[in-house]
Amino acid sequence: MLASAPPPPPLVCTIQTVEARWSGHPIADIRHLKQQQFRVERSENPAIEPRTVIDSRLTPLVERFSSSGVEQIAGSRMTYHWSYEAPLGALTFNDSGASSGPVQESRVAVSGDLVIDDQKGFELSQQSRLTQSAGTKTLSSLLETAHGSCREQR
Repeated sequence: MLASAPPPPPLVCTIQTVEARWSGHPIADIRHLKQQQFRVERSENPAIEPRTVIDSRLTPLVERFSSSGVEQIAGSRMTYHWSYEAPLGALTFNDSGASSGPVQESRVAVSGDLVIDDQKGFELSQQSRLTQSAGTKTLSSLLETAHGSCREQR
């Protein structure tokens, strides 16, 4: 009987550069991506940890999470797509961005894509949209693009 080869070691990936573009009202210090790490399990059932790729103050609030799972494409190239929503509670903005007016329950909808190339470099893009709970009015949106590299964890 043939013994199966052990899976390759996990990858530990570190974000090195980040570009963030706001539309609407910027929210200070919502996330700090630079130097954050995520882990890629490369077993029979590959997985990303944390499943949201980016760990932030939103992570404990995640609802309606979905992902494509880690997809291996031609050789060692991998892709992963995720999305989720998180309730943020009562937030209000007036035209200058300051809090005022009637309190509205708000939510953030997040979706992201990760591509790890066969040289163990990666590109990550994530869009976050802050809306009133009814989802009819976007208060703010953020598009983040990050690059970095992965190394095998021994």
